[in-house]
Amino acid sequence: MSKKRIAVIGKGTAGSQAAAHFNRFFPDDEIVWYFDSNKPVQSVGEGSTLELPRNLYNNIGFFNSDLKKVNGNFKTSIYKENWGSLGNKFFHDFPPPQTSYHFSATELQDYVHEYLKDKVKIIDQNVNPKEVDADFILNASGKPDSFDDYYISEYIPVNAAHVVQCPWNYPRFDYTLTMARKHGWVFGIPLGNRCSIGYIYNKDINSVEDLQEEMHEIFEEYDLSPAEGANNLSFNNYCKKENFEMSGRIASSGNSSFFLEPLEATSIGTMDFIQRLAFDVWNGTKKYTNANDEYLRFMHETELVLMLHYAAGLPFDTAFWREANKKGLDKIKNSAQDHSFKEMYGVARKHKEMRFAPQDYPPYGPWWSGSFVQNLHSLDLFDTIDQILS
Repeated sequence: MSKKRIAVIGKGTAGSQAAAHFNRFFPDDEIVWYFDSNKPVQSVGEGSTLELPRNLYNNIGFFNSDLKKVNGNFKTSIYKENWGSLGNKFFHDFPPPQTSYHFSATELQDYVHEYLKDKVKIIDQNVNPKEVDADFILNASGKPDSFDDYYISEYIPVNAAHVVQCPWNYPRFDYTLTMARKHGWVFGIPLGNRCSIGYIYNKDINSVEDLQEEMHEIFEEYDLSPAEGANNLSFNNYCKKENFEMSGRIASSGNSSFFLEPLEATSIGTMDFIQRLAFDVWNGTKKYTNANDEYLRFMHETELVLMLHYAAGLPFDTAFWREANKKGLDKIKNSAQDHSFKEMYGVARKHKEMRFAPQDYPPYGPWWSGSFVQNLHSLDLFDTIDQILS
């Protein structure tokens, strides 16, 4: 069999993870990693789920003791506050003994680059994926210039972020904060030398000025001292209509493929899912049309996982929450007859009183069965979904 040439485009989190992944899974082929060093990389997506530690260990021999090298911190769970009703507090826990990571995106990208620099061919060049000389191409070059080839979410109610960095000497907790607030929700990501606090909201409903009082309350509650300046971002929630194009030769990942709000830190798990689909397509064990169908189903299920949080109730009687709650309920109604949803909901119903479920069941999008049970129970969604399904 002739040697294949596989190209990865982009140095960000998606590009670096793909380069490491394919270097491992295509050991007899040539891996070429294209990126433009003059293009600034984005330090976003600094929380993850269980895929990241597994992949870093398997692909580049990354141990827990290496976490400090990427300004990282362990992630044992996701703390949730006010979702469903004001004062509701719970943890979305990972199954023991597994944990995930918080990490500096730019430092992790540099770490992977240092590991791979003598193992793959690196070309510092801005390229067009359709003009690259390669048998197969993973395009992770960043957010598209046009969304003509993408589906824009009609449900996800947030489209902007106000992010502030708070320096500290060491991480004071080992879980991600996700706290519903009047105009959206606030995340907290504890890294080695800083805590990243971000207010996720809808810029068409509220302004940055509307958020300031609650941001200061968070700083006081967690004894944080914000650095000067803030990063204000706006975003679309989207996924590609055809993620495997030109008969499967070109696949997209990262922001070239999708972006959904960061409530459940689903980005890296989605990257992993795409990489594994690409491996199957490029080895001829899966048709690219089937891969596209699986990709769209995964994105649909991920969106539903996010919208369950908004469907759980009105913690605040504000314009944002009235709109978000309606969209959450609409998403459940429009997904209620999906076979995969009814199957996973049946698992959750079966294990409702236990408040957890074994890992024996197939996952639903980014959630394993235990995640589904934990969150439906803590969000008090069983009666709501029962009514929709009846």
